[in-house]
Amino acid sequence: MRKTKIIATIGPASRSPEILDRLVGAGMDVARLNFSHGTLEEHAEVIAAVRTASEKHNRPVAVLQDLGGNKFRLGNMAEPAQLNFGDEVSIVNEPNSVSPFRLPFPEPDILRSMRPGNLVYISDGTVCLEVLEITPDLEVKTSVRNGGNLSSYKGVNLPDVPIDMPVITESDKIALQFGVDQDVDWVALSFVRTGEDVRYARAYLNQLGSRAPVMAKLERRECIANLDEILEEVDGIMVARGDLGVEMPMEEVPIIQKDMVTRANRAGRISSVATQMLRSMVNSPTPTRAEVSDIANAVLDGCDSILLSDEIAVGAHPVEAVRIADAVIVQAEKMYHYYSEFPQRDQTQSVTWGATQLAKSLNAKPIVITSSGRAAYEMSRFRPENDIIVFSHDAAVQRRVCMAWGLIPKGVIPAEPDVAKLVTMLVDAAMATGMVSERDVVTLVHGFMTGVTGTTNTIQVLNIQEYLDHIGRNAVASAAPDVV
Repeated sequence: MRKTKIIATIGPASRSPEILDRLVGAGMDVARLNFSHGTLEEHAEVIAAVRTASEKHNRPVAVLQDLGGNKFRLGNMAEPAQLNFGDEVSIVNEPNSVSPFRLPFPEPDILRSMRPGNLVYISDGTVCLEVLEITPDLEVKTSVRNGGNLSSYKGVNLPDVPIDMPVITESDKIALQFGVDQDVDWVALSFVRTGEDVRYARAYLNQLGSRAPVMAKLERRECIANLDEILEEVDGIMVARGDLGVEMPMEEVPIIQKDMVTRANRAGRISSVATQMLRSMVNSPTPTRAEVSDIANAVLDGCDSILLSDEIAVGAHPVEAVRIADAVIVQAEKMYHYYSEFPQRDQTQSVTWGATQLAKSLNAKPIVITSSGRAAYEMSRFRPENDIIVFSHDAAVQRRVCMAWGLIPKGVIPAEPDVAKLVTMLVDAAMATGMVSERDVVTLVHGFMTGVTGTTNTIQVLNIQEYLDHIGRNAVASAAPDVV
Protein backbone atom coordinates (compact mmCIF):
# COMPACT_ATOMS: atom_id res chain seq x y z
CA MET A 1 0.00 0.00 0.00
CA ARG A 2 1.26 3.47 -0.89
CA LYS A 3 2.88 5.23 2.07
CA THR A 4 3.59 8.76 0.79
CA LYS A 5 0.33 10.71 0.80
CA ILE A 6 -1.30 12.83 -1.92
CA ILE A 7 -2.75 16.28 -1.17
CA ALA A 8 -5.02 17.62 -3.91
CA THR A 9 -6.01 21.28 -4.22
CA ILE A 10 -9.72 21.60 -4.92
CA GLY A 11 -10.84 24.29 -7.35
CA PRO A 12 -13.28 24.97 -10.18
CA ALA A 13 -12.19 21.89 -12.14
CA SER A 14 -12.59 19.50 -9.22
CA ARG A 15 -15.17 20.85 -6.80
CA SER A 16 -18.23 18.99 -8.11
CA PRO A 17 -19.38 16.04 -5.97
CA GLU A 18 -18.83 13.70 -8.92
CA ILE A 19 -15.17 14.68 -9.40
CA LEU A 20 -14.52 14.72 -5.65
CA ASP A 21 -15.91 11.19 -5.41
CA ARG A 22 -13.57 10.07 -8.18
CA LEU A 23 -10.60 11.82 -6.56
CA VAL A 24 -11.20 9.97 -3.29
CA GLY A 25 -11.55 6.72 -5.21
CA ALA A 26 -8.31 7.43 -7.10
CA GLY A 27 -6.33 7.92 -3.88
CA MET A 28 -6.58 11.52 -2.68
CA ASP A 29 -5.61 11.49 1.00
CA VAL A 30 -6.04 15.20 1.78
CA ALA A 31 -8.29 17.80 0.16
CA ARG A 32 -6.63 21.23 0.26
CA LEU A 33 -8.92 24.25 0.23
CA ASN A 34 -7.13 27.45 -0.78
CA PHE A 35 -8.80 30.30 1.11
CA SER A 36 -7.17 32.86 -1.18
CA HIS A 37 -9.91 31.87 -3.62
CA GLY A 38 -13.55 30.87 -3.44
CA THR A 39 -16.33 31.72 -1.01
CA LEU A 40 -17.05 30.21 2.37
CA GLU A 41 -20.23 28.72 0.94
CA GLU A 42 -18.25 27.00 -1.82
CA HIS A 43 -15.73 25.65 0.67
CA ALA A 44 -18.54 24.31 2.86
CA GLU A 45 -20.01 22.47 -0.13
CA VAL A 46 -16.62 20.91 -0.91
CA ILE A 47 -16.09 19.78 2.69
CA ALA A 48 -19.51 18.15 2.77
CA ALA A 49 -18.91 16.40 -0.56
CA VAL A 50 -15.44 15.18 0.47
CA ARG A 51 -16.80 13.68 3.67
CA THR A 52 -19.66 12.03 1.81
CA ALA A 53 -17.21 10.48 -0.66
CA SER A 54 -14.90 9.46 2.19
CA GLU A 55 -17.74 7.58 3.87
CA LYS A 56 -18.79 5.98 0.60
CA HIS A 57 -15.29 4.67 -0.14
CA ASN A 58 -14.61 3.83 3.53
CA ARG A 59 -11.41 5.90 3.36
CA PRO A 60 -10.75 8.72 5.83
CA VAL A 61 -9.75 11.90 3.97
CA ALA A 62 -8.40 15.00 5.70
CA VAL A 63 -9.41 18.58 4.90
CA LEU A 64 -6.54 21.08 4.88
CA GLN A 65 -7.57 24.70 5.32
CA ASP A 66 -4.89 26.81 3.63
CA LEU A 67 -5.11 30.44 4.75
CA GLY A 68 -4.43 33.30 2.35
CA GLY A 69 -2.12 35.16 4.74
CA ASN A 70 -0.19 38.28 3.80
CA LYS A 71 -0.06 37.63 0.08
CA PHE A 72 0.63 40.98 -1.55
CA ARG A 73 -1.01 41.78 -4.85
CA LEU A 74 -1.27 44.66 -7.29
CA GLY A 75 -4.48 46.63 -7.32
CA ASN A 76 -6.83 47.07 -10.24
CA MET A 77 -5.26 48.04 -13.56
CA ALA A 78 -7.42 49.58 -16.30
CA GLU A 79 -5.69 47.42 -18.89
CA PRO A 80 -2.76 44.97 -19.06
CA ALA A 81 0.69 46.50 -19.31
CA GLN A 82 3.64 45.23 -21.33
CA LEU A 83 6.85 46.17 -19.50
CA ASN A 84 10.21 46.02 -21.26
CA PHE A 85 13.78 46.06 -19.99
CA GLY A 86 14.86 49.54 -18.95
CA ASP A 87 11.36 51.00 -18.69
CA GLU A 88 10.81 53.32 -15.74
CA VAL A 89 7.74 52.32 -13.75
CA SER A 90 6.27 53.67 -10.51
CA ILE A 91 4.61 51.65 -7.77
CA VAL A 92 1.99 53.84 -6.13
CA ASN A 93 -0.14 53.73 -3.01
CA GLU A 94 -3.41 53.54 -4.93
CA PRO A 95 -6.06 50.80 -5.37
CA ASN A 96 -6.56 51.58 -9.07
CA SER A 97 -4.48 52.83 -11.95
CA VAL A 98 -5.19 53.86 -15.54
CA SER A 99 -1.54 54.19 -16.61
CA PRO A 100 0.56 51.10 -17.51
CA PHE A 101 3.55 52.84 -15.94
CA ARG A 102 1.89 53.37 -12.55
CA LEU A 103 1.35 50.06 -10.80
CA PRO A 104 -1.31 50.23 -8.05
CA PHE A 105 -0.19 48.72 -4.74
CA PRO A 106 -2.29 49.91 -1.77
CA GLU A 107 0.14 48.82 0.94
CA PRO A 108 1.59 52.04 2.45
CA ASP A 109 3.50 50.32 5.28
CA ILE A 110 5.29 48.11 2.77
CA LEU A 111 6.07 51.02 0.46
CA ARG A 112 7.62 52.91 3.41
CA SER A 113 9.91 49.93 4.08
CA MET A 114 11.34 49.84 0.57
CA ARG A 115 14.86 51.09 -0.12
CA PRO A 116 16.85 51.81 -3.30
CA GLY A 117 18.32 48.55 -4.60
CA ASN A 118 15.43 46.38 -3.40
CA LEU A 119 14.05 44.02 -6.03
CA VAL A 120 10.32 43.64 -6.57
CA TYR A 121 9.10 40.42 -8.22
CA ILE A 122 5.62 40.31 -9.73
CA SER A 123 3.54 37.49 -11.21
CA ASP A 124 5.53 34.56 -9.76
CA GLY A 125 8.81 36.32 -10.55
CA THR A 126 8.11 36.79 -14.25
CA VAL A 127 8.62 40.55 -13.93
CA CYS A 128 11.45 42.03 -11.85
CA LEU A 129 11.75 45.70 -10.92
CA GLU A 130 14.68 47.42 -9.17
CA VAL A 131 13.82 50.22 -6.75
CA LEU A 132 15.53 53.49 -7.63
CA GLU A 133 13.88 56.08 -5.39
CA ILE A 134 11.04 56.50 -2.87
CA THR A 135 9.40 59.93 -2.81
CA PRO A 136 7.81 61.48 0.33
CA ASP A 137 4.32 60.77 -1.05
CA LEU A 138 5.21 57.04 -1.34
CA GLU A 139 5.77 56.85 -5.06
CA VAL A 140 8.37 54.09 -5.56
CA LYS A 141 10.28 54.70 -8.77
CA THR A 142 11.73 51.56 -10.36
CA SER A 143 13.53 50.30 -13.42
CA VAL A 144 12.44 47.13 -15.20
CA ARG A 145 15.11 44.41 -15.05
CA ASN A 146 12.98 41.56 -16.41
CA GLY A 147 10.04 42.54 -18.57
CA GLY A 148 6.69 40.90 -19.17
CA ASN A 149 2.96 41.36 -19.25
CA LEU A 150 1.15 42.51 -16.10
CA SER A 151 -2.53 42.72 -15.25
CA SER A 152 -4.69 43.35 -12.18
CA TYR A 153 -4.09 41.57 -8.87
CA LYS A 154 -0.87 39.79 -9.79
CA GLY A 155 1.15 38.58 -6.79
CA VAL A 156 4.05 40.67 -5.49
CA ASN A 157 7.16 39.23 -3.76
CA LEU A 158 9.58 41.46 -1.83
CA PRO A 159 12.53 39.30 -0.72
CA ASP A 160 14.61 41.96 1.02
CA VAL A 161 11.88 44.24 2.32
CA PRO A 162 11.21 43.90 6.07
CA ILE A 163 7.57 43.01 6.69
CA ASP A 164 6.26 43.48 10.20
CA MET A 165 2.68 42.26 10.00
CA PRO A 166 0.76 39.56 11.92
CA VAL A 167 0.83 36.19 10.19
CA ILE A 168 -2.99 36.03 10.44
CA THR A 169 -4.96 38.71 8.59
CA GLU A 170 -8.51 39.84 9.33
CA SER A 171 -9.72 37.72 6.43
CA ASP A 172 -7.86 34.76 7.89
CA LYS A 173 -9.67 35.23 11.21
CA ILE A 174 -13.03 34.94 9.48
CA ALA A 175 -11.79 31.85 7.65
CA LEU A 176 -10.51 30.26 10.86
CA GLN A 177 -13.88 30.63 12.59
CA PHE A 178 -15.43 28.97 9.56
CA GLY A 179 -12.82 26.19 9.84
CA VAL A 180 -13.73 25.60 13.48
CA ASP A 181 -17.41 25.42 12.57
CA GLN A 182 -16.60 22.93 9.80
CA ASP A 183 -14.16 20.92 11.95
CA VAL A 184 -11.34 21.14 9.40
CA ASP A 185 -8.51 18.70 10.07
CA TRP A 186 -5.36 20.78 9.43
CA VAL A 187 -4.64 24.51 9.14
CA ALA A 188 -1.84 25.80 6.90
CA LEU A 189 -0.31 29.21 7.72
CA SER A 190 0.98 31.21 4.78
CA PHE A 191 4.28 33.13 4.75
CA VAL A 192 5.57 31.93 8.11
CA ARG A 193 8.84 33.64 9.03
CA THR A 194 9.55 32.69 12.66
CA GLY A 195 8.43 30.46 15.48
CA GLU A 196 6.68 33.47 16.96
CA ASP A 197 4.41 33.58 13.91
CA VAL A 198 3.30 30.04 14.71
CA ARG A 199 2.83 30.76 18.41
CA TYR A 200 0.67 33.78 17.55
CA ALA A 201 -1.48 31.72 15.19
CA ARG A 202 -1.82 28.78 17.57
CA ALA A 203 -2.88 31.08 20.41
CA TYR A 204 -5.60 32.48 18.18
CA LEU A 205 -6.72 28.97 17.21
CA ASN A 206 -6.85 28.02 20.88
CA GLN A 207 -9.10 31.01 21.56
CA LEU A 208 -11.50 29.67 18.94
CA GLY A 209 -11.41 26.20 20.45
CA SER A 210 -9.68 24.65 17.44
CA ARG A 211 -7.71 21.42 17.90
CA ALA A 212 -6.47 21.31 14.33
CA PRO A 213 -2.74 20.66 13.81
CA VAL A 214 -0.82 23.54 12.25
CA MET A 215 1.29 23.37 9.08
CA ALA A 216 3.74 26.19 8.30
CA LYS A 217 4.09 27.08 4.65
CA LEU A 218 7.74 27.92 4.02
CA GLU A 219 7.66 30.61 1.36
CA ARG A 220 9.89 33.43 2.54
CA ARG A 221 13.63 33.68 2.74
CA GLU A 222 13.53 34.44 6.49
CA CYS A 223 12.07 31.02 7.26
CA ILE A 224 15.29 29.24 6.26
CA ALA A 225 17.38 30.83 9.00
CA ASN A 226 14.57 30.25 11.49
CA LEU A 227 13.66 26.71 10.46
CA ASP A 228 14.68 24.92 13.67
CA GLU A 229 12.65 27.40 15.74
CA ILE A 230 9.65 26.97 13.42
CA LEU A 231 9.89 23.18 13.63
CA GLU A 232 9.67 23.35 17.40
CA GLU A 233 6.28 25.07 17.15
CA VAL A 234 4.46 23.39 14.27
CA ASP A 235 3.00 19.98 13.50
CA GLY A 236 4.12 20.05 9.89
CA ILE A 237 5.75 22.10 7.13
CA MET A 238 5.01 22.68 3.47
CA VAL A 239 7.95 23.33 1.16
CA ALA A 240 6.27 25.92 -1.08
CA ARG A 241 8.70 25.93 -3.96
CA GLY A 242 6.81 28.54 -6.00
CA ASP A 243 7.35 31.49 -3.69
CA LEU A 244 10.72 30.16 -2.50
CA GLY A 245 11.87 30.17 -6.12
CA VAL A 246 11.02 33.85 -6.33
CA GLU A 247 12.48 34.83 -2.97
CA MET A 248 15.87 33.29 -3.75
CA PRO A 249 17.84 31.95 -6.74
CA MET A 250 15.82 29.14 -8.29
CA GLU A 251 18.82 26.81 -8.44
CA GLU A 252 19.04 26.81 -4.64
CA VAL A 253 15.49 25.52 -4.14
CA PRO A 254 16.16 21.76 -4.69
CA ILE A 255 18.87 21.76 -2.02
CA ILE A 256 16.69 23.75 0.35
CA GLN A 257 13.83 21.31 -0.27
CA LYS A 258 15.97 18.32 0.68
CA ASP A 259 17.31 20.06 3.77
CA MET A 260 13.84 21.08 4.96
CA VAL A 261 12.45 17.57 4.56
CA THR A 262 15.44 16.02 6.36
CA ARG A 263 15.19 18.44 9.27
CA ALA A 264 11.45 17.95 9.55
CA ASN A 265 11.93 14.19 9.75
CA ARG A 266 14.60 14.60 12.40
CA ALA A 267 12.28 16.85 14.43
CA GLY A 268 9.35 14.44 14.08
CA ARG A 269 7.26 16.82 11.96
CA ILE A 270 5.13 16.17 8.89
CA SER A 271 6.58 17.48 5.60
CA SER A 272 4.93 18.16 2.26
CA VAL A 273 6.54 19.17 -1.04
CA ALA A 274 4.45 21.52 -3.18
CA THR A 275 4.30 23.39 -6.50
CA GLN A 276 4.30 22.20 -10.10
CA MET A 277 4.65 18.49 -9.34
CA LEU A 278 2.55 17.65 -12.42
CA ARG A 279 2.10 21.17 -13.81
CA SER A 280 1.96 20.09 -17.47
CA MET A 281 -1.17 18.06 -16.72
CA VAL A 282 -3.16 21.28 -16.45
CA ASN A 283 -3.52 20.79 -20.21
CA SER A 284 -1.87 17.47 -21.08
CA PRO A 285 -3.25 14.01 -20.18
CA THR A 286 0.30 12.85 -19.49
CA PRO A 287 3.11 14.43 -17.45
CA THR A 288 6.65 15.17 -18.52
CA ARG A 289 9.41 12.74 -17.59
CA ALA A 290 10.97 15.49 -15.47
CA GLU A 291 7.77 15.82 -13.44
CA VAL A 292 7.65 12.09 -12.82
CA SER A 293 11.25 12.20 -11.63
CA ASP A 294 10.44 15.20 -9.42
CA ILE A 295 7.76 13.23 -7.58
CA ALA A 296 9.98 10.17 -7.24
CA ASN A 297 12.85 12.23 -5.84
CA ALA A 298 10.57 13.97 -3.32
CA VAL A 299 9.42 10.53 -2.14
CA LEU A 300 12.97 9.24 -1.84
CA ASP A 301 13.95 12.40 0.07
CA GLY A 302 11.52 11.24 2.75
CA CYS A 303 8.60 13.68 2.54
CA ASP A 304 5.27 12.64 4.03
CA SER A 305 3.23 13.93 1.13
CA ILE A 306 3.28 15.68 -2.20
CA LEU A 307 0.85 18.47 -3.04
CA LEU A 308 -0.86 18.81 -6.41
CA SER A 309 -2.08 22.34 -7.17
CA ASP A 310 -3.26 23.73 -10.50
CA GLU A 311 -3.31 20.27 -12.07
CA ILE A 312 -6.24 19.42 -9.76
CA ALA A 313 -7.79 22.85 -9.12
CA VAL A 314 -8.04 24.12 -12.71
CA GLY A 315 -6.60 21.33 -14.84
CA ALA A 316 -8.31 19.33 -17.55
CA HIS A 317 -7.33 15.95 -16.03
CA PRO A 318 -7.60 16.14 -12.21
CA VAL A 319 -8.48 12.49 -11.55
CA GLU A 320 -5.81 11.21 -13.90
CA ALA A 321 -3.23 13.44 -12.18
CA VAL A 322 -3.96 11.73 -8.85
CA ARG A 323 -3.76 8.30 -10.49
CA ILE A 324 -0.41 9.10 -12.06
CA ALA A 325 0.97 10.50 -8.80
CA ASP A 326 -0.17 7.33 -7.06
CA ALA A 327 1.57 5.11 -9.63
CA VAL A 328 4.82 7.09 -9.48
CA ILE A 329 4.90 6.99 -5.68
CA VAL A 330 4.30 3.23 -5.63
CA GLN A 331 7.25 2.68 -7.97
CA ALA A 332 9.54 5.03 -6.03
CA GLU A 333 8.75 3.30 -2.75
CA LYS A 334 10.07 0.01 -4.15
CA MET A 335 13.56 1.38 -3.52
CA TYR A 336 12.74 3.36 -0.38
CA HIS A 337 15.24 3.41 2.47
CA TYR A 338 13.12 2.11 5.34
CA TYR A 339 13.85 2.11 9.09
CA SER A 340 15.26 5.57 9.70
CA GLU A 341 17.44 6.21 12.73
CA PHE A 342 16.66 9.27 14.83
CA PRO A 343 17.38 10.17 18.45
CA GLN A 344 14.55 9.68 20.95
CA ARG A 345 13.81 12.62 23.20
CA ASP A 346 10.89 11.37 25.27
CA GLN A 347 8.88 8.30 26.28
CA THR A 348 6.58 8.24 23.25
CA GLN A 349 9.50 8.42 20.81
CA SER A 350 11.36 5.68 22.67
CA VAL A 351 8.34 3.38 22.73
CA THR A 352 7.59 3.86 19.03
CA TRP A 353 11.26 3.40 18.12
CA GLY A 354 11.28 0.11 20.06
CA ALA A 355 8.10 -1.02 18.32
CA THR A 356 9.63 -0.21 14.94
CA GLN A 357 12.72 -2.29 15.72
CA LEU A 358 10.56 -5.21 16.82
CA ALA A 359 8.49 -4.91 13.65
CA LYS A 360 11.69 -5.03 11.62
CA SER A 361 13.23 -8.06 13.37
CA LEU A 362 9.95 -10.03 13.49
CA ASN A 363 8.44 -8.79 10.21
CA ALA A 364 5.52 -7.78 12.39
CA LYS A 365 2.63 -5.51 11.41
CA PRO A 366 2.50 -2.36 13.58
CA ILE A 367 -0.82 -1.38 15.14
CA VAL A 368 -1.19 1.89 17.05
CA ILE A 369 -4.11 3.06 19.17
CA THR A 370 -3.82 6.80 19.79
CA SER A 371 -5.89 9.53 21.44
CA SER A 372 -4.25 12.53 19.76
CA GLY A 373 -2.40 10.96 16.83
CA ARG A 374 1.04 11.62 18.26
CA ALA A 375 2.06 7.99 18.85
CA ALA A 376 1.16 7.24 15.23
CA TYR A 377 3.13 10.25 13.93
CA GLU A 378 6.16 9.23 15.97
CA MET A 379 6.08 5.69 14.66
CA SER A 380 5.76 7.03 11.12
CA ARG A 381 8.93 9.05 11.72
CA PHE A 382 10.99 5.84 11.94
CA ARG A 383 9.65 4.68 8.55
CA PRO A 384 8.90 0.96 9.15
CA GLU A 385 8.44 -1.08 5.97
CA ASN A 386 5.08 -2.56 6.95
CA ASP A 387 2.02 -0.31 6.93
CA ILE A 388 1.11 1.23 10.29
CA ILE A 389 -2.51 0.40 11.12
CA VAL A 390 -3.99 3.22 13.18
CA PHE A 391 -7.02 3.18 15.46
CA SER A 392 -8.10 6.05 17.66
CA HIS A 393 -10.88 7.18 19.96
CA ASP A 394 -11.85 10.12 17.76
CA ALA A 395 -12.94 10.29 14.11
CA ALA A 396 -11.14 13.64 13.75
CA VAL A 397 -7.83 11.97 14.67
CA GLN A 398 -8.47 9.32 12.02
CA ARG A 399 -8.74 12.07 9.42
CA ARG A 400 -5.71 14.01 10.67
CA VAL A 401 -3.31 11.09 10.39
CA CYS A 402 -4.09 10.89 6.66
CA MET A 403 -1.40 13.56 6.26
CA ALA A 404 1.43 11.37 7.57
CA TRP A 405 3.62 8.82 5.84
CA GLY A 406 2.67 5.16 6.14
CA LEU A 407 -0.30 5.65 8.48
CA ILE A 408 -3.43 3.73 7.51
CA PRO A 409 -6.39 4.90 9.62
CA LYS A 410 -8.82 2.03 10.09
CA GLY A 411 -11.42 3.02 12.63
CA VAL A 412 -12.58 4.48 15.92
CA ILE A 413 -12.45 2.31 19.04
CA PRO A 414 -13.95 3.49 22.35
CA ALA A 415 -11.62 4.12 25.25
CA GLU A 416 -11.19 0.97 27.33
CA PRO A 417 -9.38 1.07 30.71
CA ASP A 418 -9.05 -2.73 30.83
CA VAL A 419 -5.89 -3.41 28.81
CA ALA A 420 -6.79 -7.06 28.15
CA LYS A 421 -10.12 -6.00 26.66
CA LEU A 422 -8.44 -3.22 24.67
CA VAL A 423 -6.00 -5.71 23.11
CA THR A 424 -8.85 -8.04 22.21
CA MET A 425 -10.71 -5.16 20.59
CA LEU A 426 -7.62 -4.15 18.58
CA VAL A 427 -6.93 -7.68 17.35
CA ASP A 428 -10.54 -8.15 16.26
CA ALA A 429 -10.67 -4.74 14.56
CA ALA A 430 -7.33 -5.27 12.79
CA MET A 431 -8.43 -8.65 11.45
CA ALA A 432 -11.73 -7.17 10.29
CA THR A 433 -9.79 -4.73 8.05
CA GLY A 434 -8.26 -7.61 6.12
CA MET A 435 -4.78 -6.20 6.74
CA VAL A 436 -4.03 -8.76 9.49
CA SER A 437 -4.53 -12.51 9.30
CA GLU A 438 -4.04 -15.46 11.64
CA ARG A 439 -0.61 -16.03 10.12
CA ASP A 440 0.71 -12.62 11.17
CA VAL A 441 2.71 -11.27 14.07
CA VAL A 442 1.71 -7.80 15.24
CA THR A 443 3.25 -5.15 17.48
CA LEU A 444 0.64 -3.22 19.44
CA VAL A 445 1.47 0.28 20.71
CA HIS A 446 -0.84 1.86 23.28
CA GLY A 447 -0.93 3.72 26.60
CA PHE A 448 -1.83 2.83 30.14
CA MET A 449 -4.69 5.37 30.17
CA THR A 450 -6.75 4.97 27.04
CA GLY A 451 -8.32 8.20 25.90
CA VAL A 452 -5.60 10.28 27.55
CA THR A 453 -2.90 11.79 25.35
CA GLY A 454 0.78 11.47 26.32
CA THR A 455 0.49 8.12 28.11
CA THR A 456 1.94 5.84 25.43
CA ASN A 457 4.11 3.35 27.31
CA THR A 458 3.32 -0.17 26.08
CA ILE A 459 4.46 -2.46 23.29
CA GLN A 460 2.92 -5.90 22.98
CA VAL A 461 4.01 -8.52 20.46
CA LEU A 462 1.36 -11.05 19.51
CA ASN A 463 1.41 -14.08 17.26
CA ILE A 464 -2.20 -13.86 16.13
CA GLN A 465 -2.81 -17.59 15.81
CA GLU A 466 -1.34 -18.31 19.24
CA TYR A 467 -3.30 -15.42 20.74
CA LEU A 468 -6.57 -16.63 19.27
CA ASP A 469 -5.92 -20.16 20.51
CA HIS A 470 -5.12 -18.82 23.97
CA ILE A 471 -8.01 -16.47 24.48
CA GLY A 472 -10.59 -18.36 22.48
CA ARG A 473 -11.75 -17.30 19.05
CA ASN A 474 -15.34 -16.71 20.08
CA ALA A 475 -14.19 -14.55 22.99
CA VAL A 476 -12.32 -12.26 20.59
CA ALA A 477 -15.35 -11.65 18.43
CA SER A 478 -17.73 -11.17 21.34
CA ALA A 479 -15.46 -8.84 23.31
CA ALA A 480 -15.05 -6.23 20.60
CA PRO A 481 -17.68 -3.63 19.69
CA ASP A 482 -18.24 -2.59 16.12
CA VAL A 483 -15.51 -0.29 14.84
CA VAL A 484 -16.72 2.95 13.29
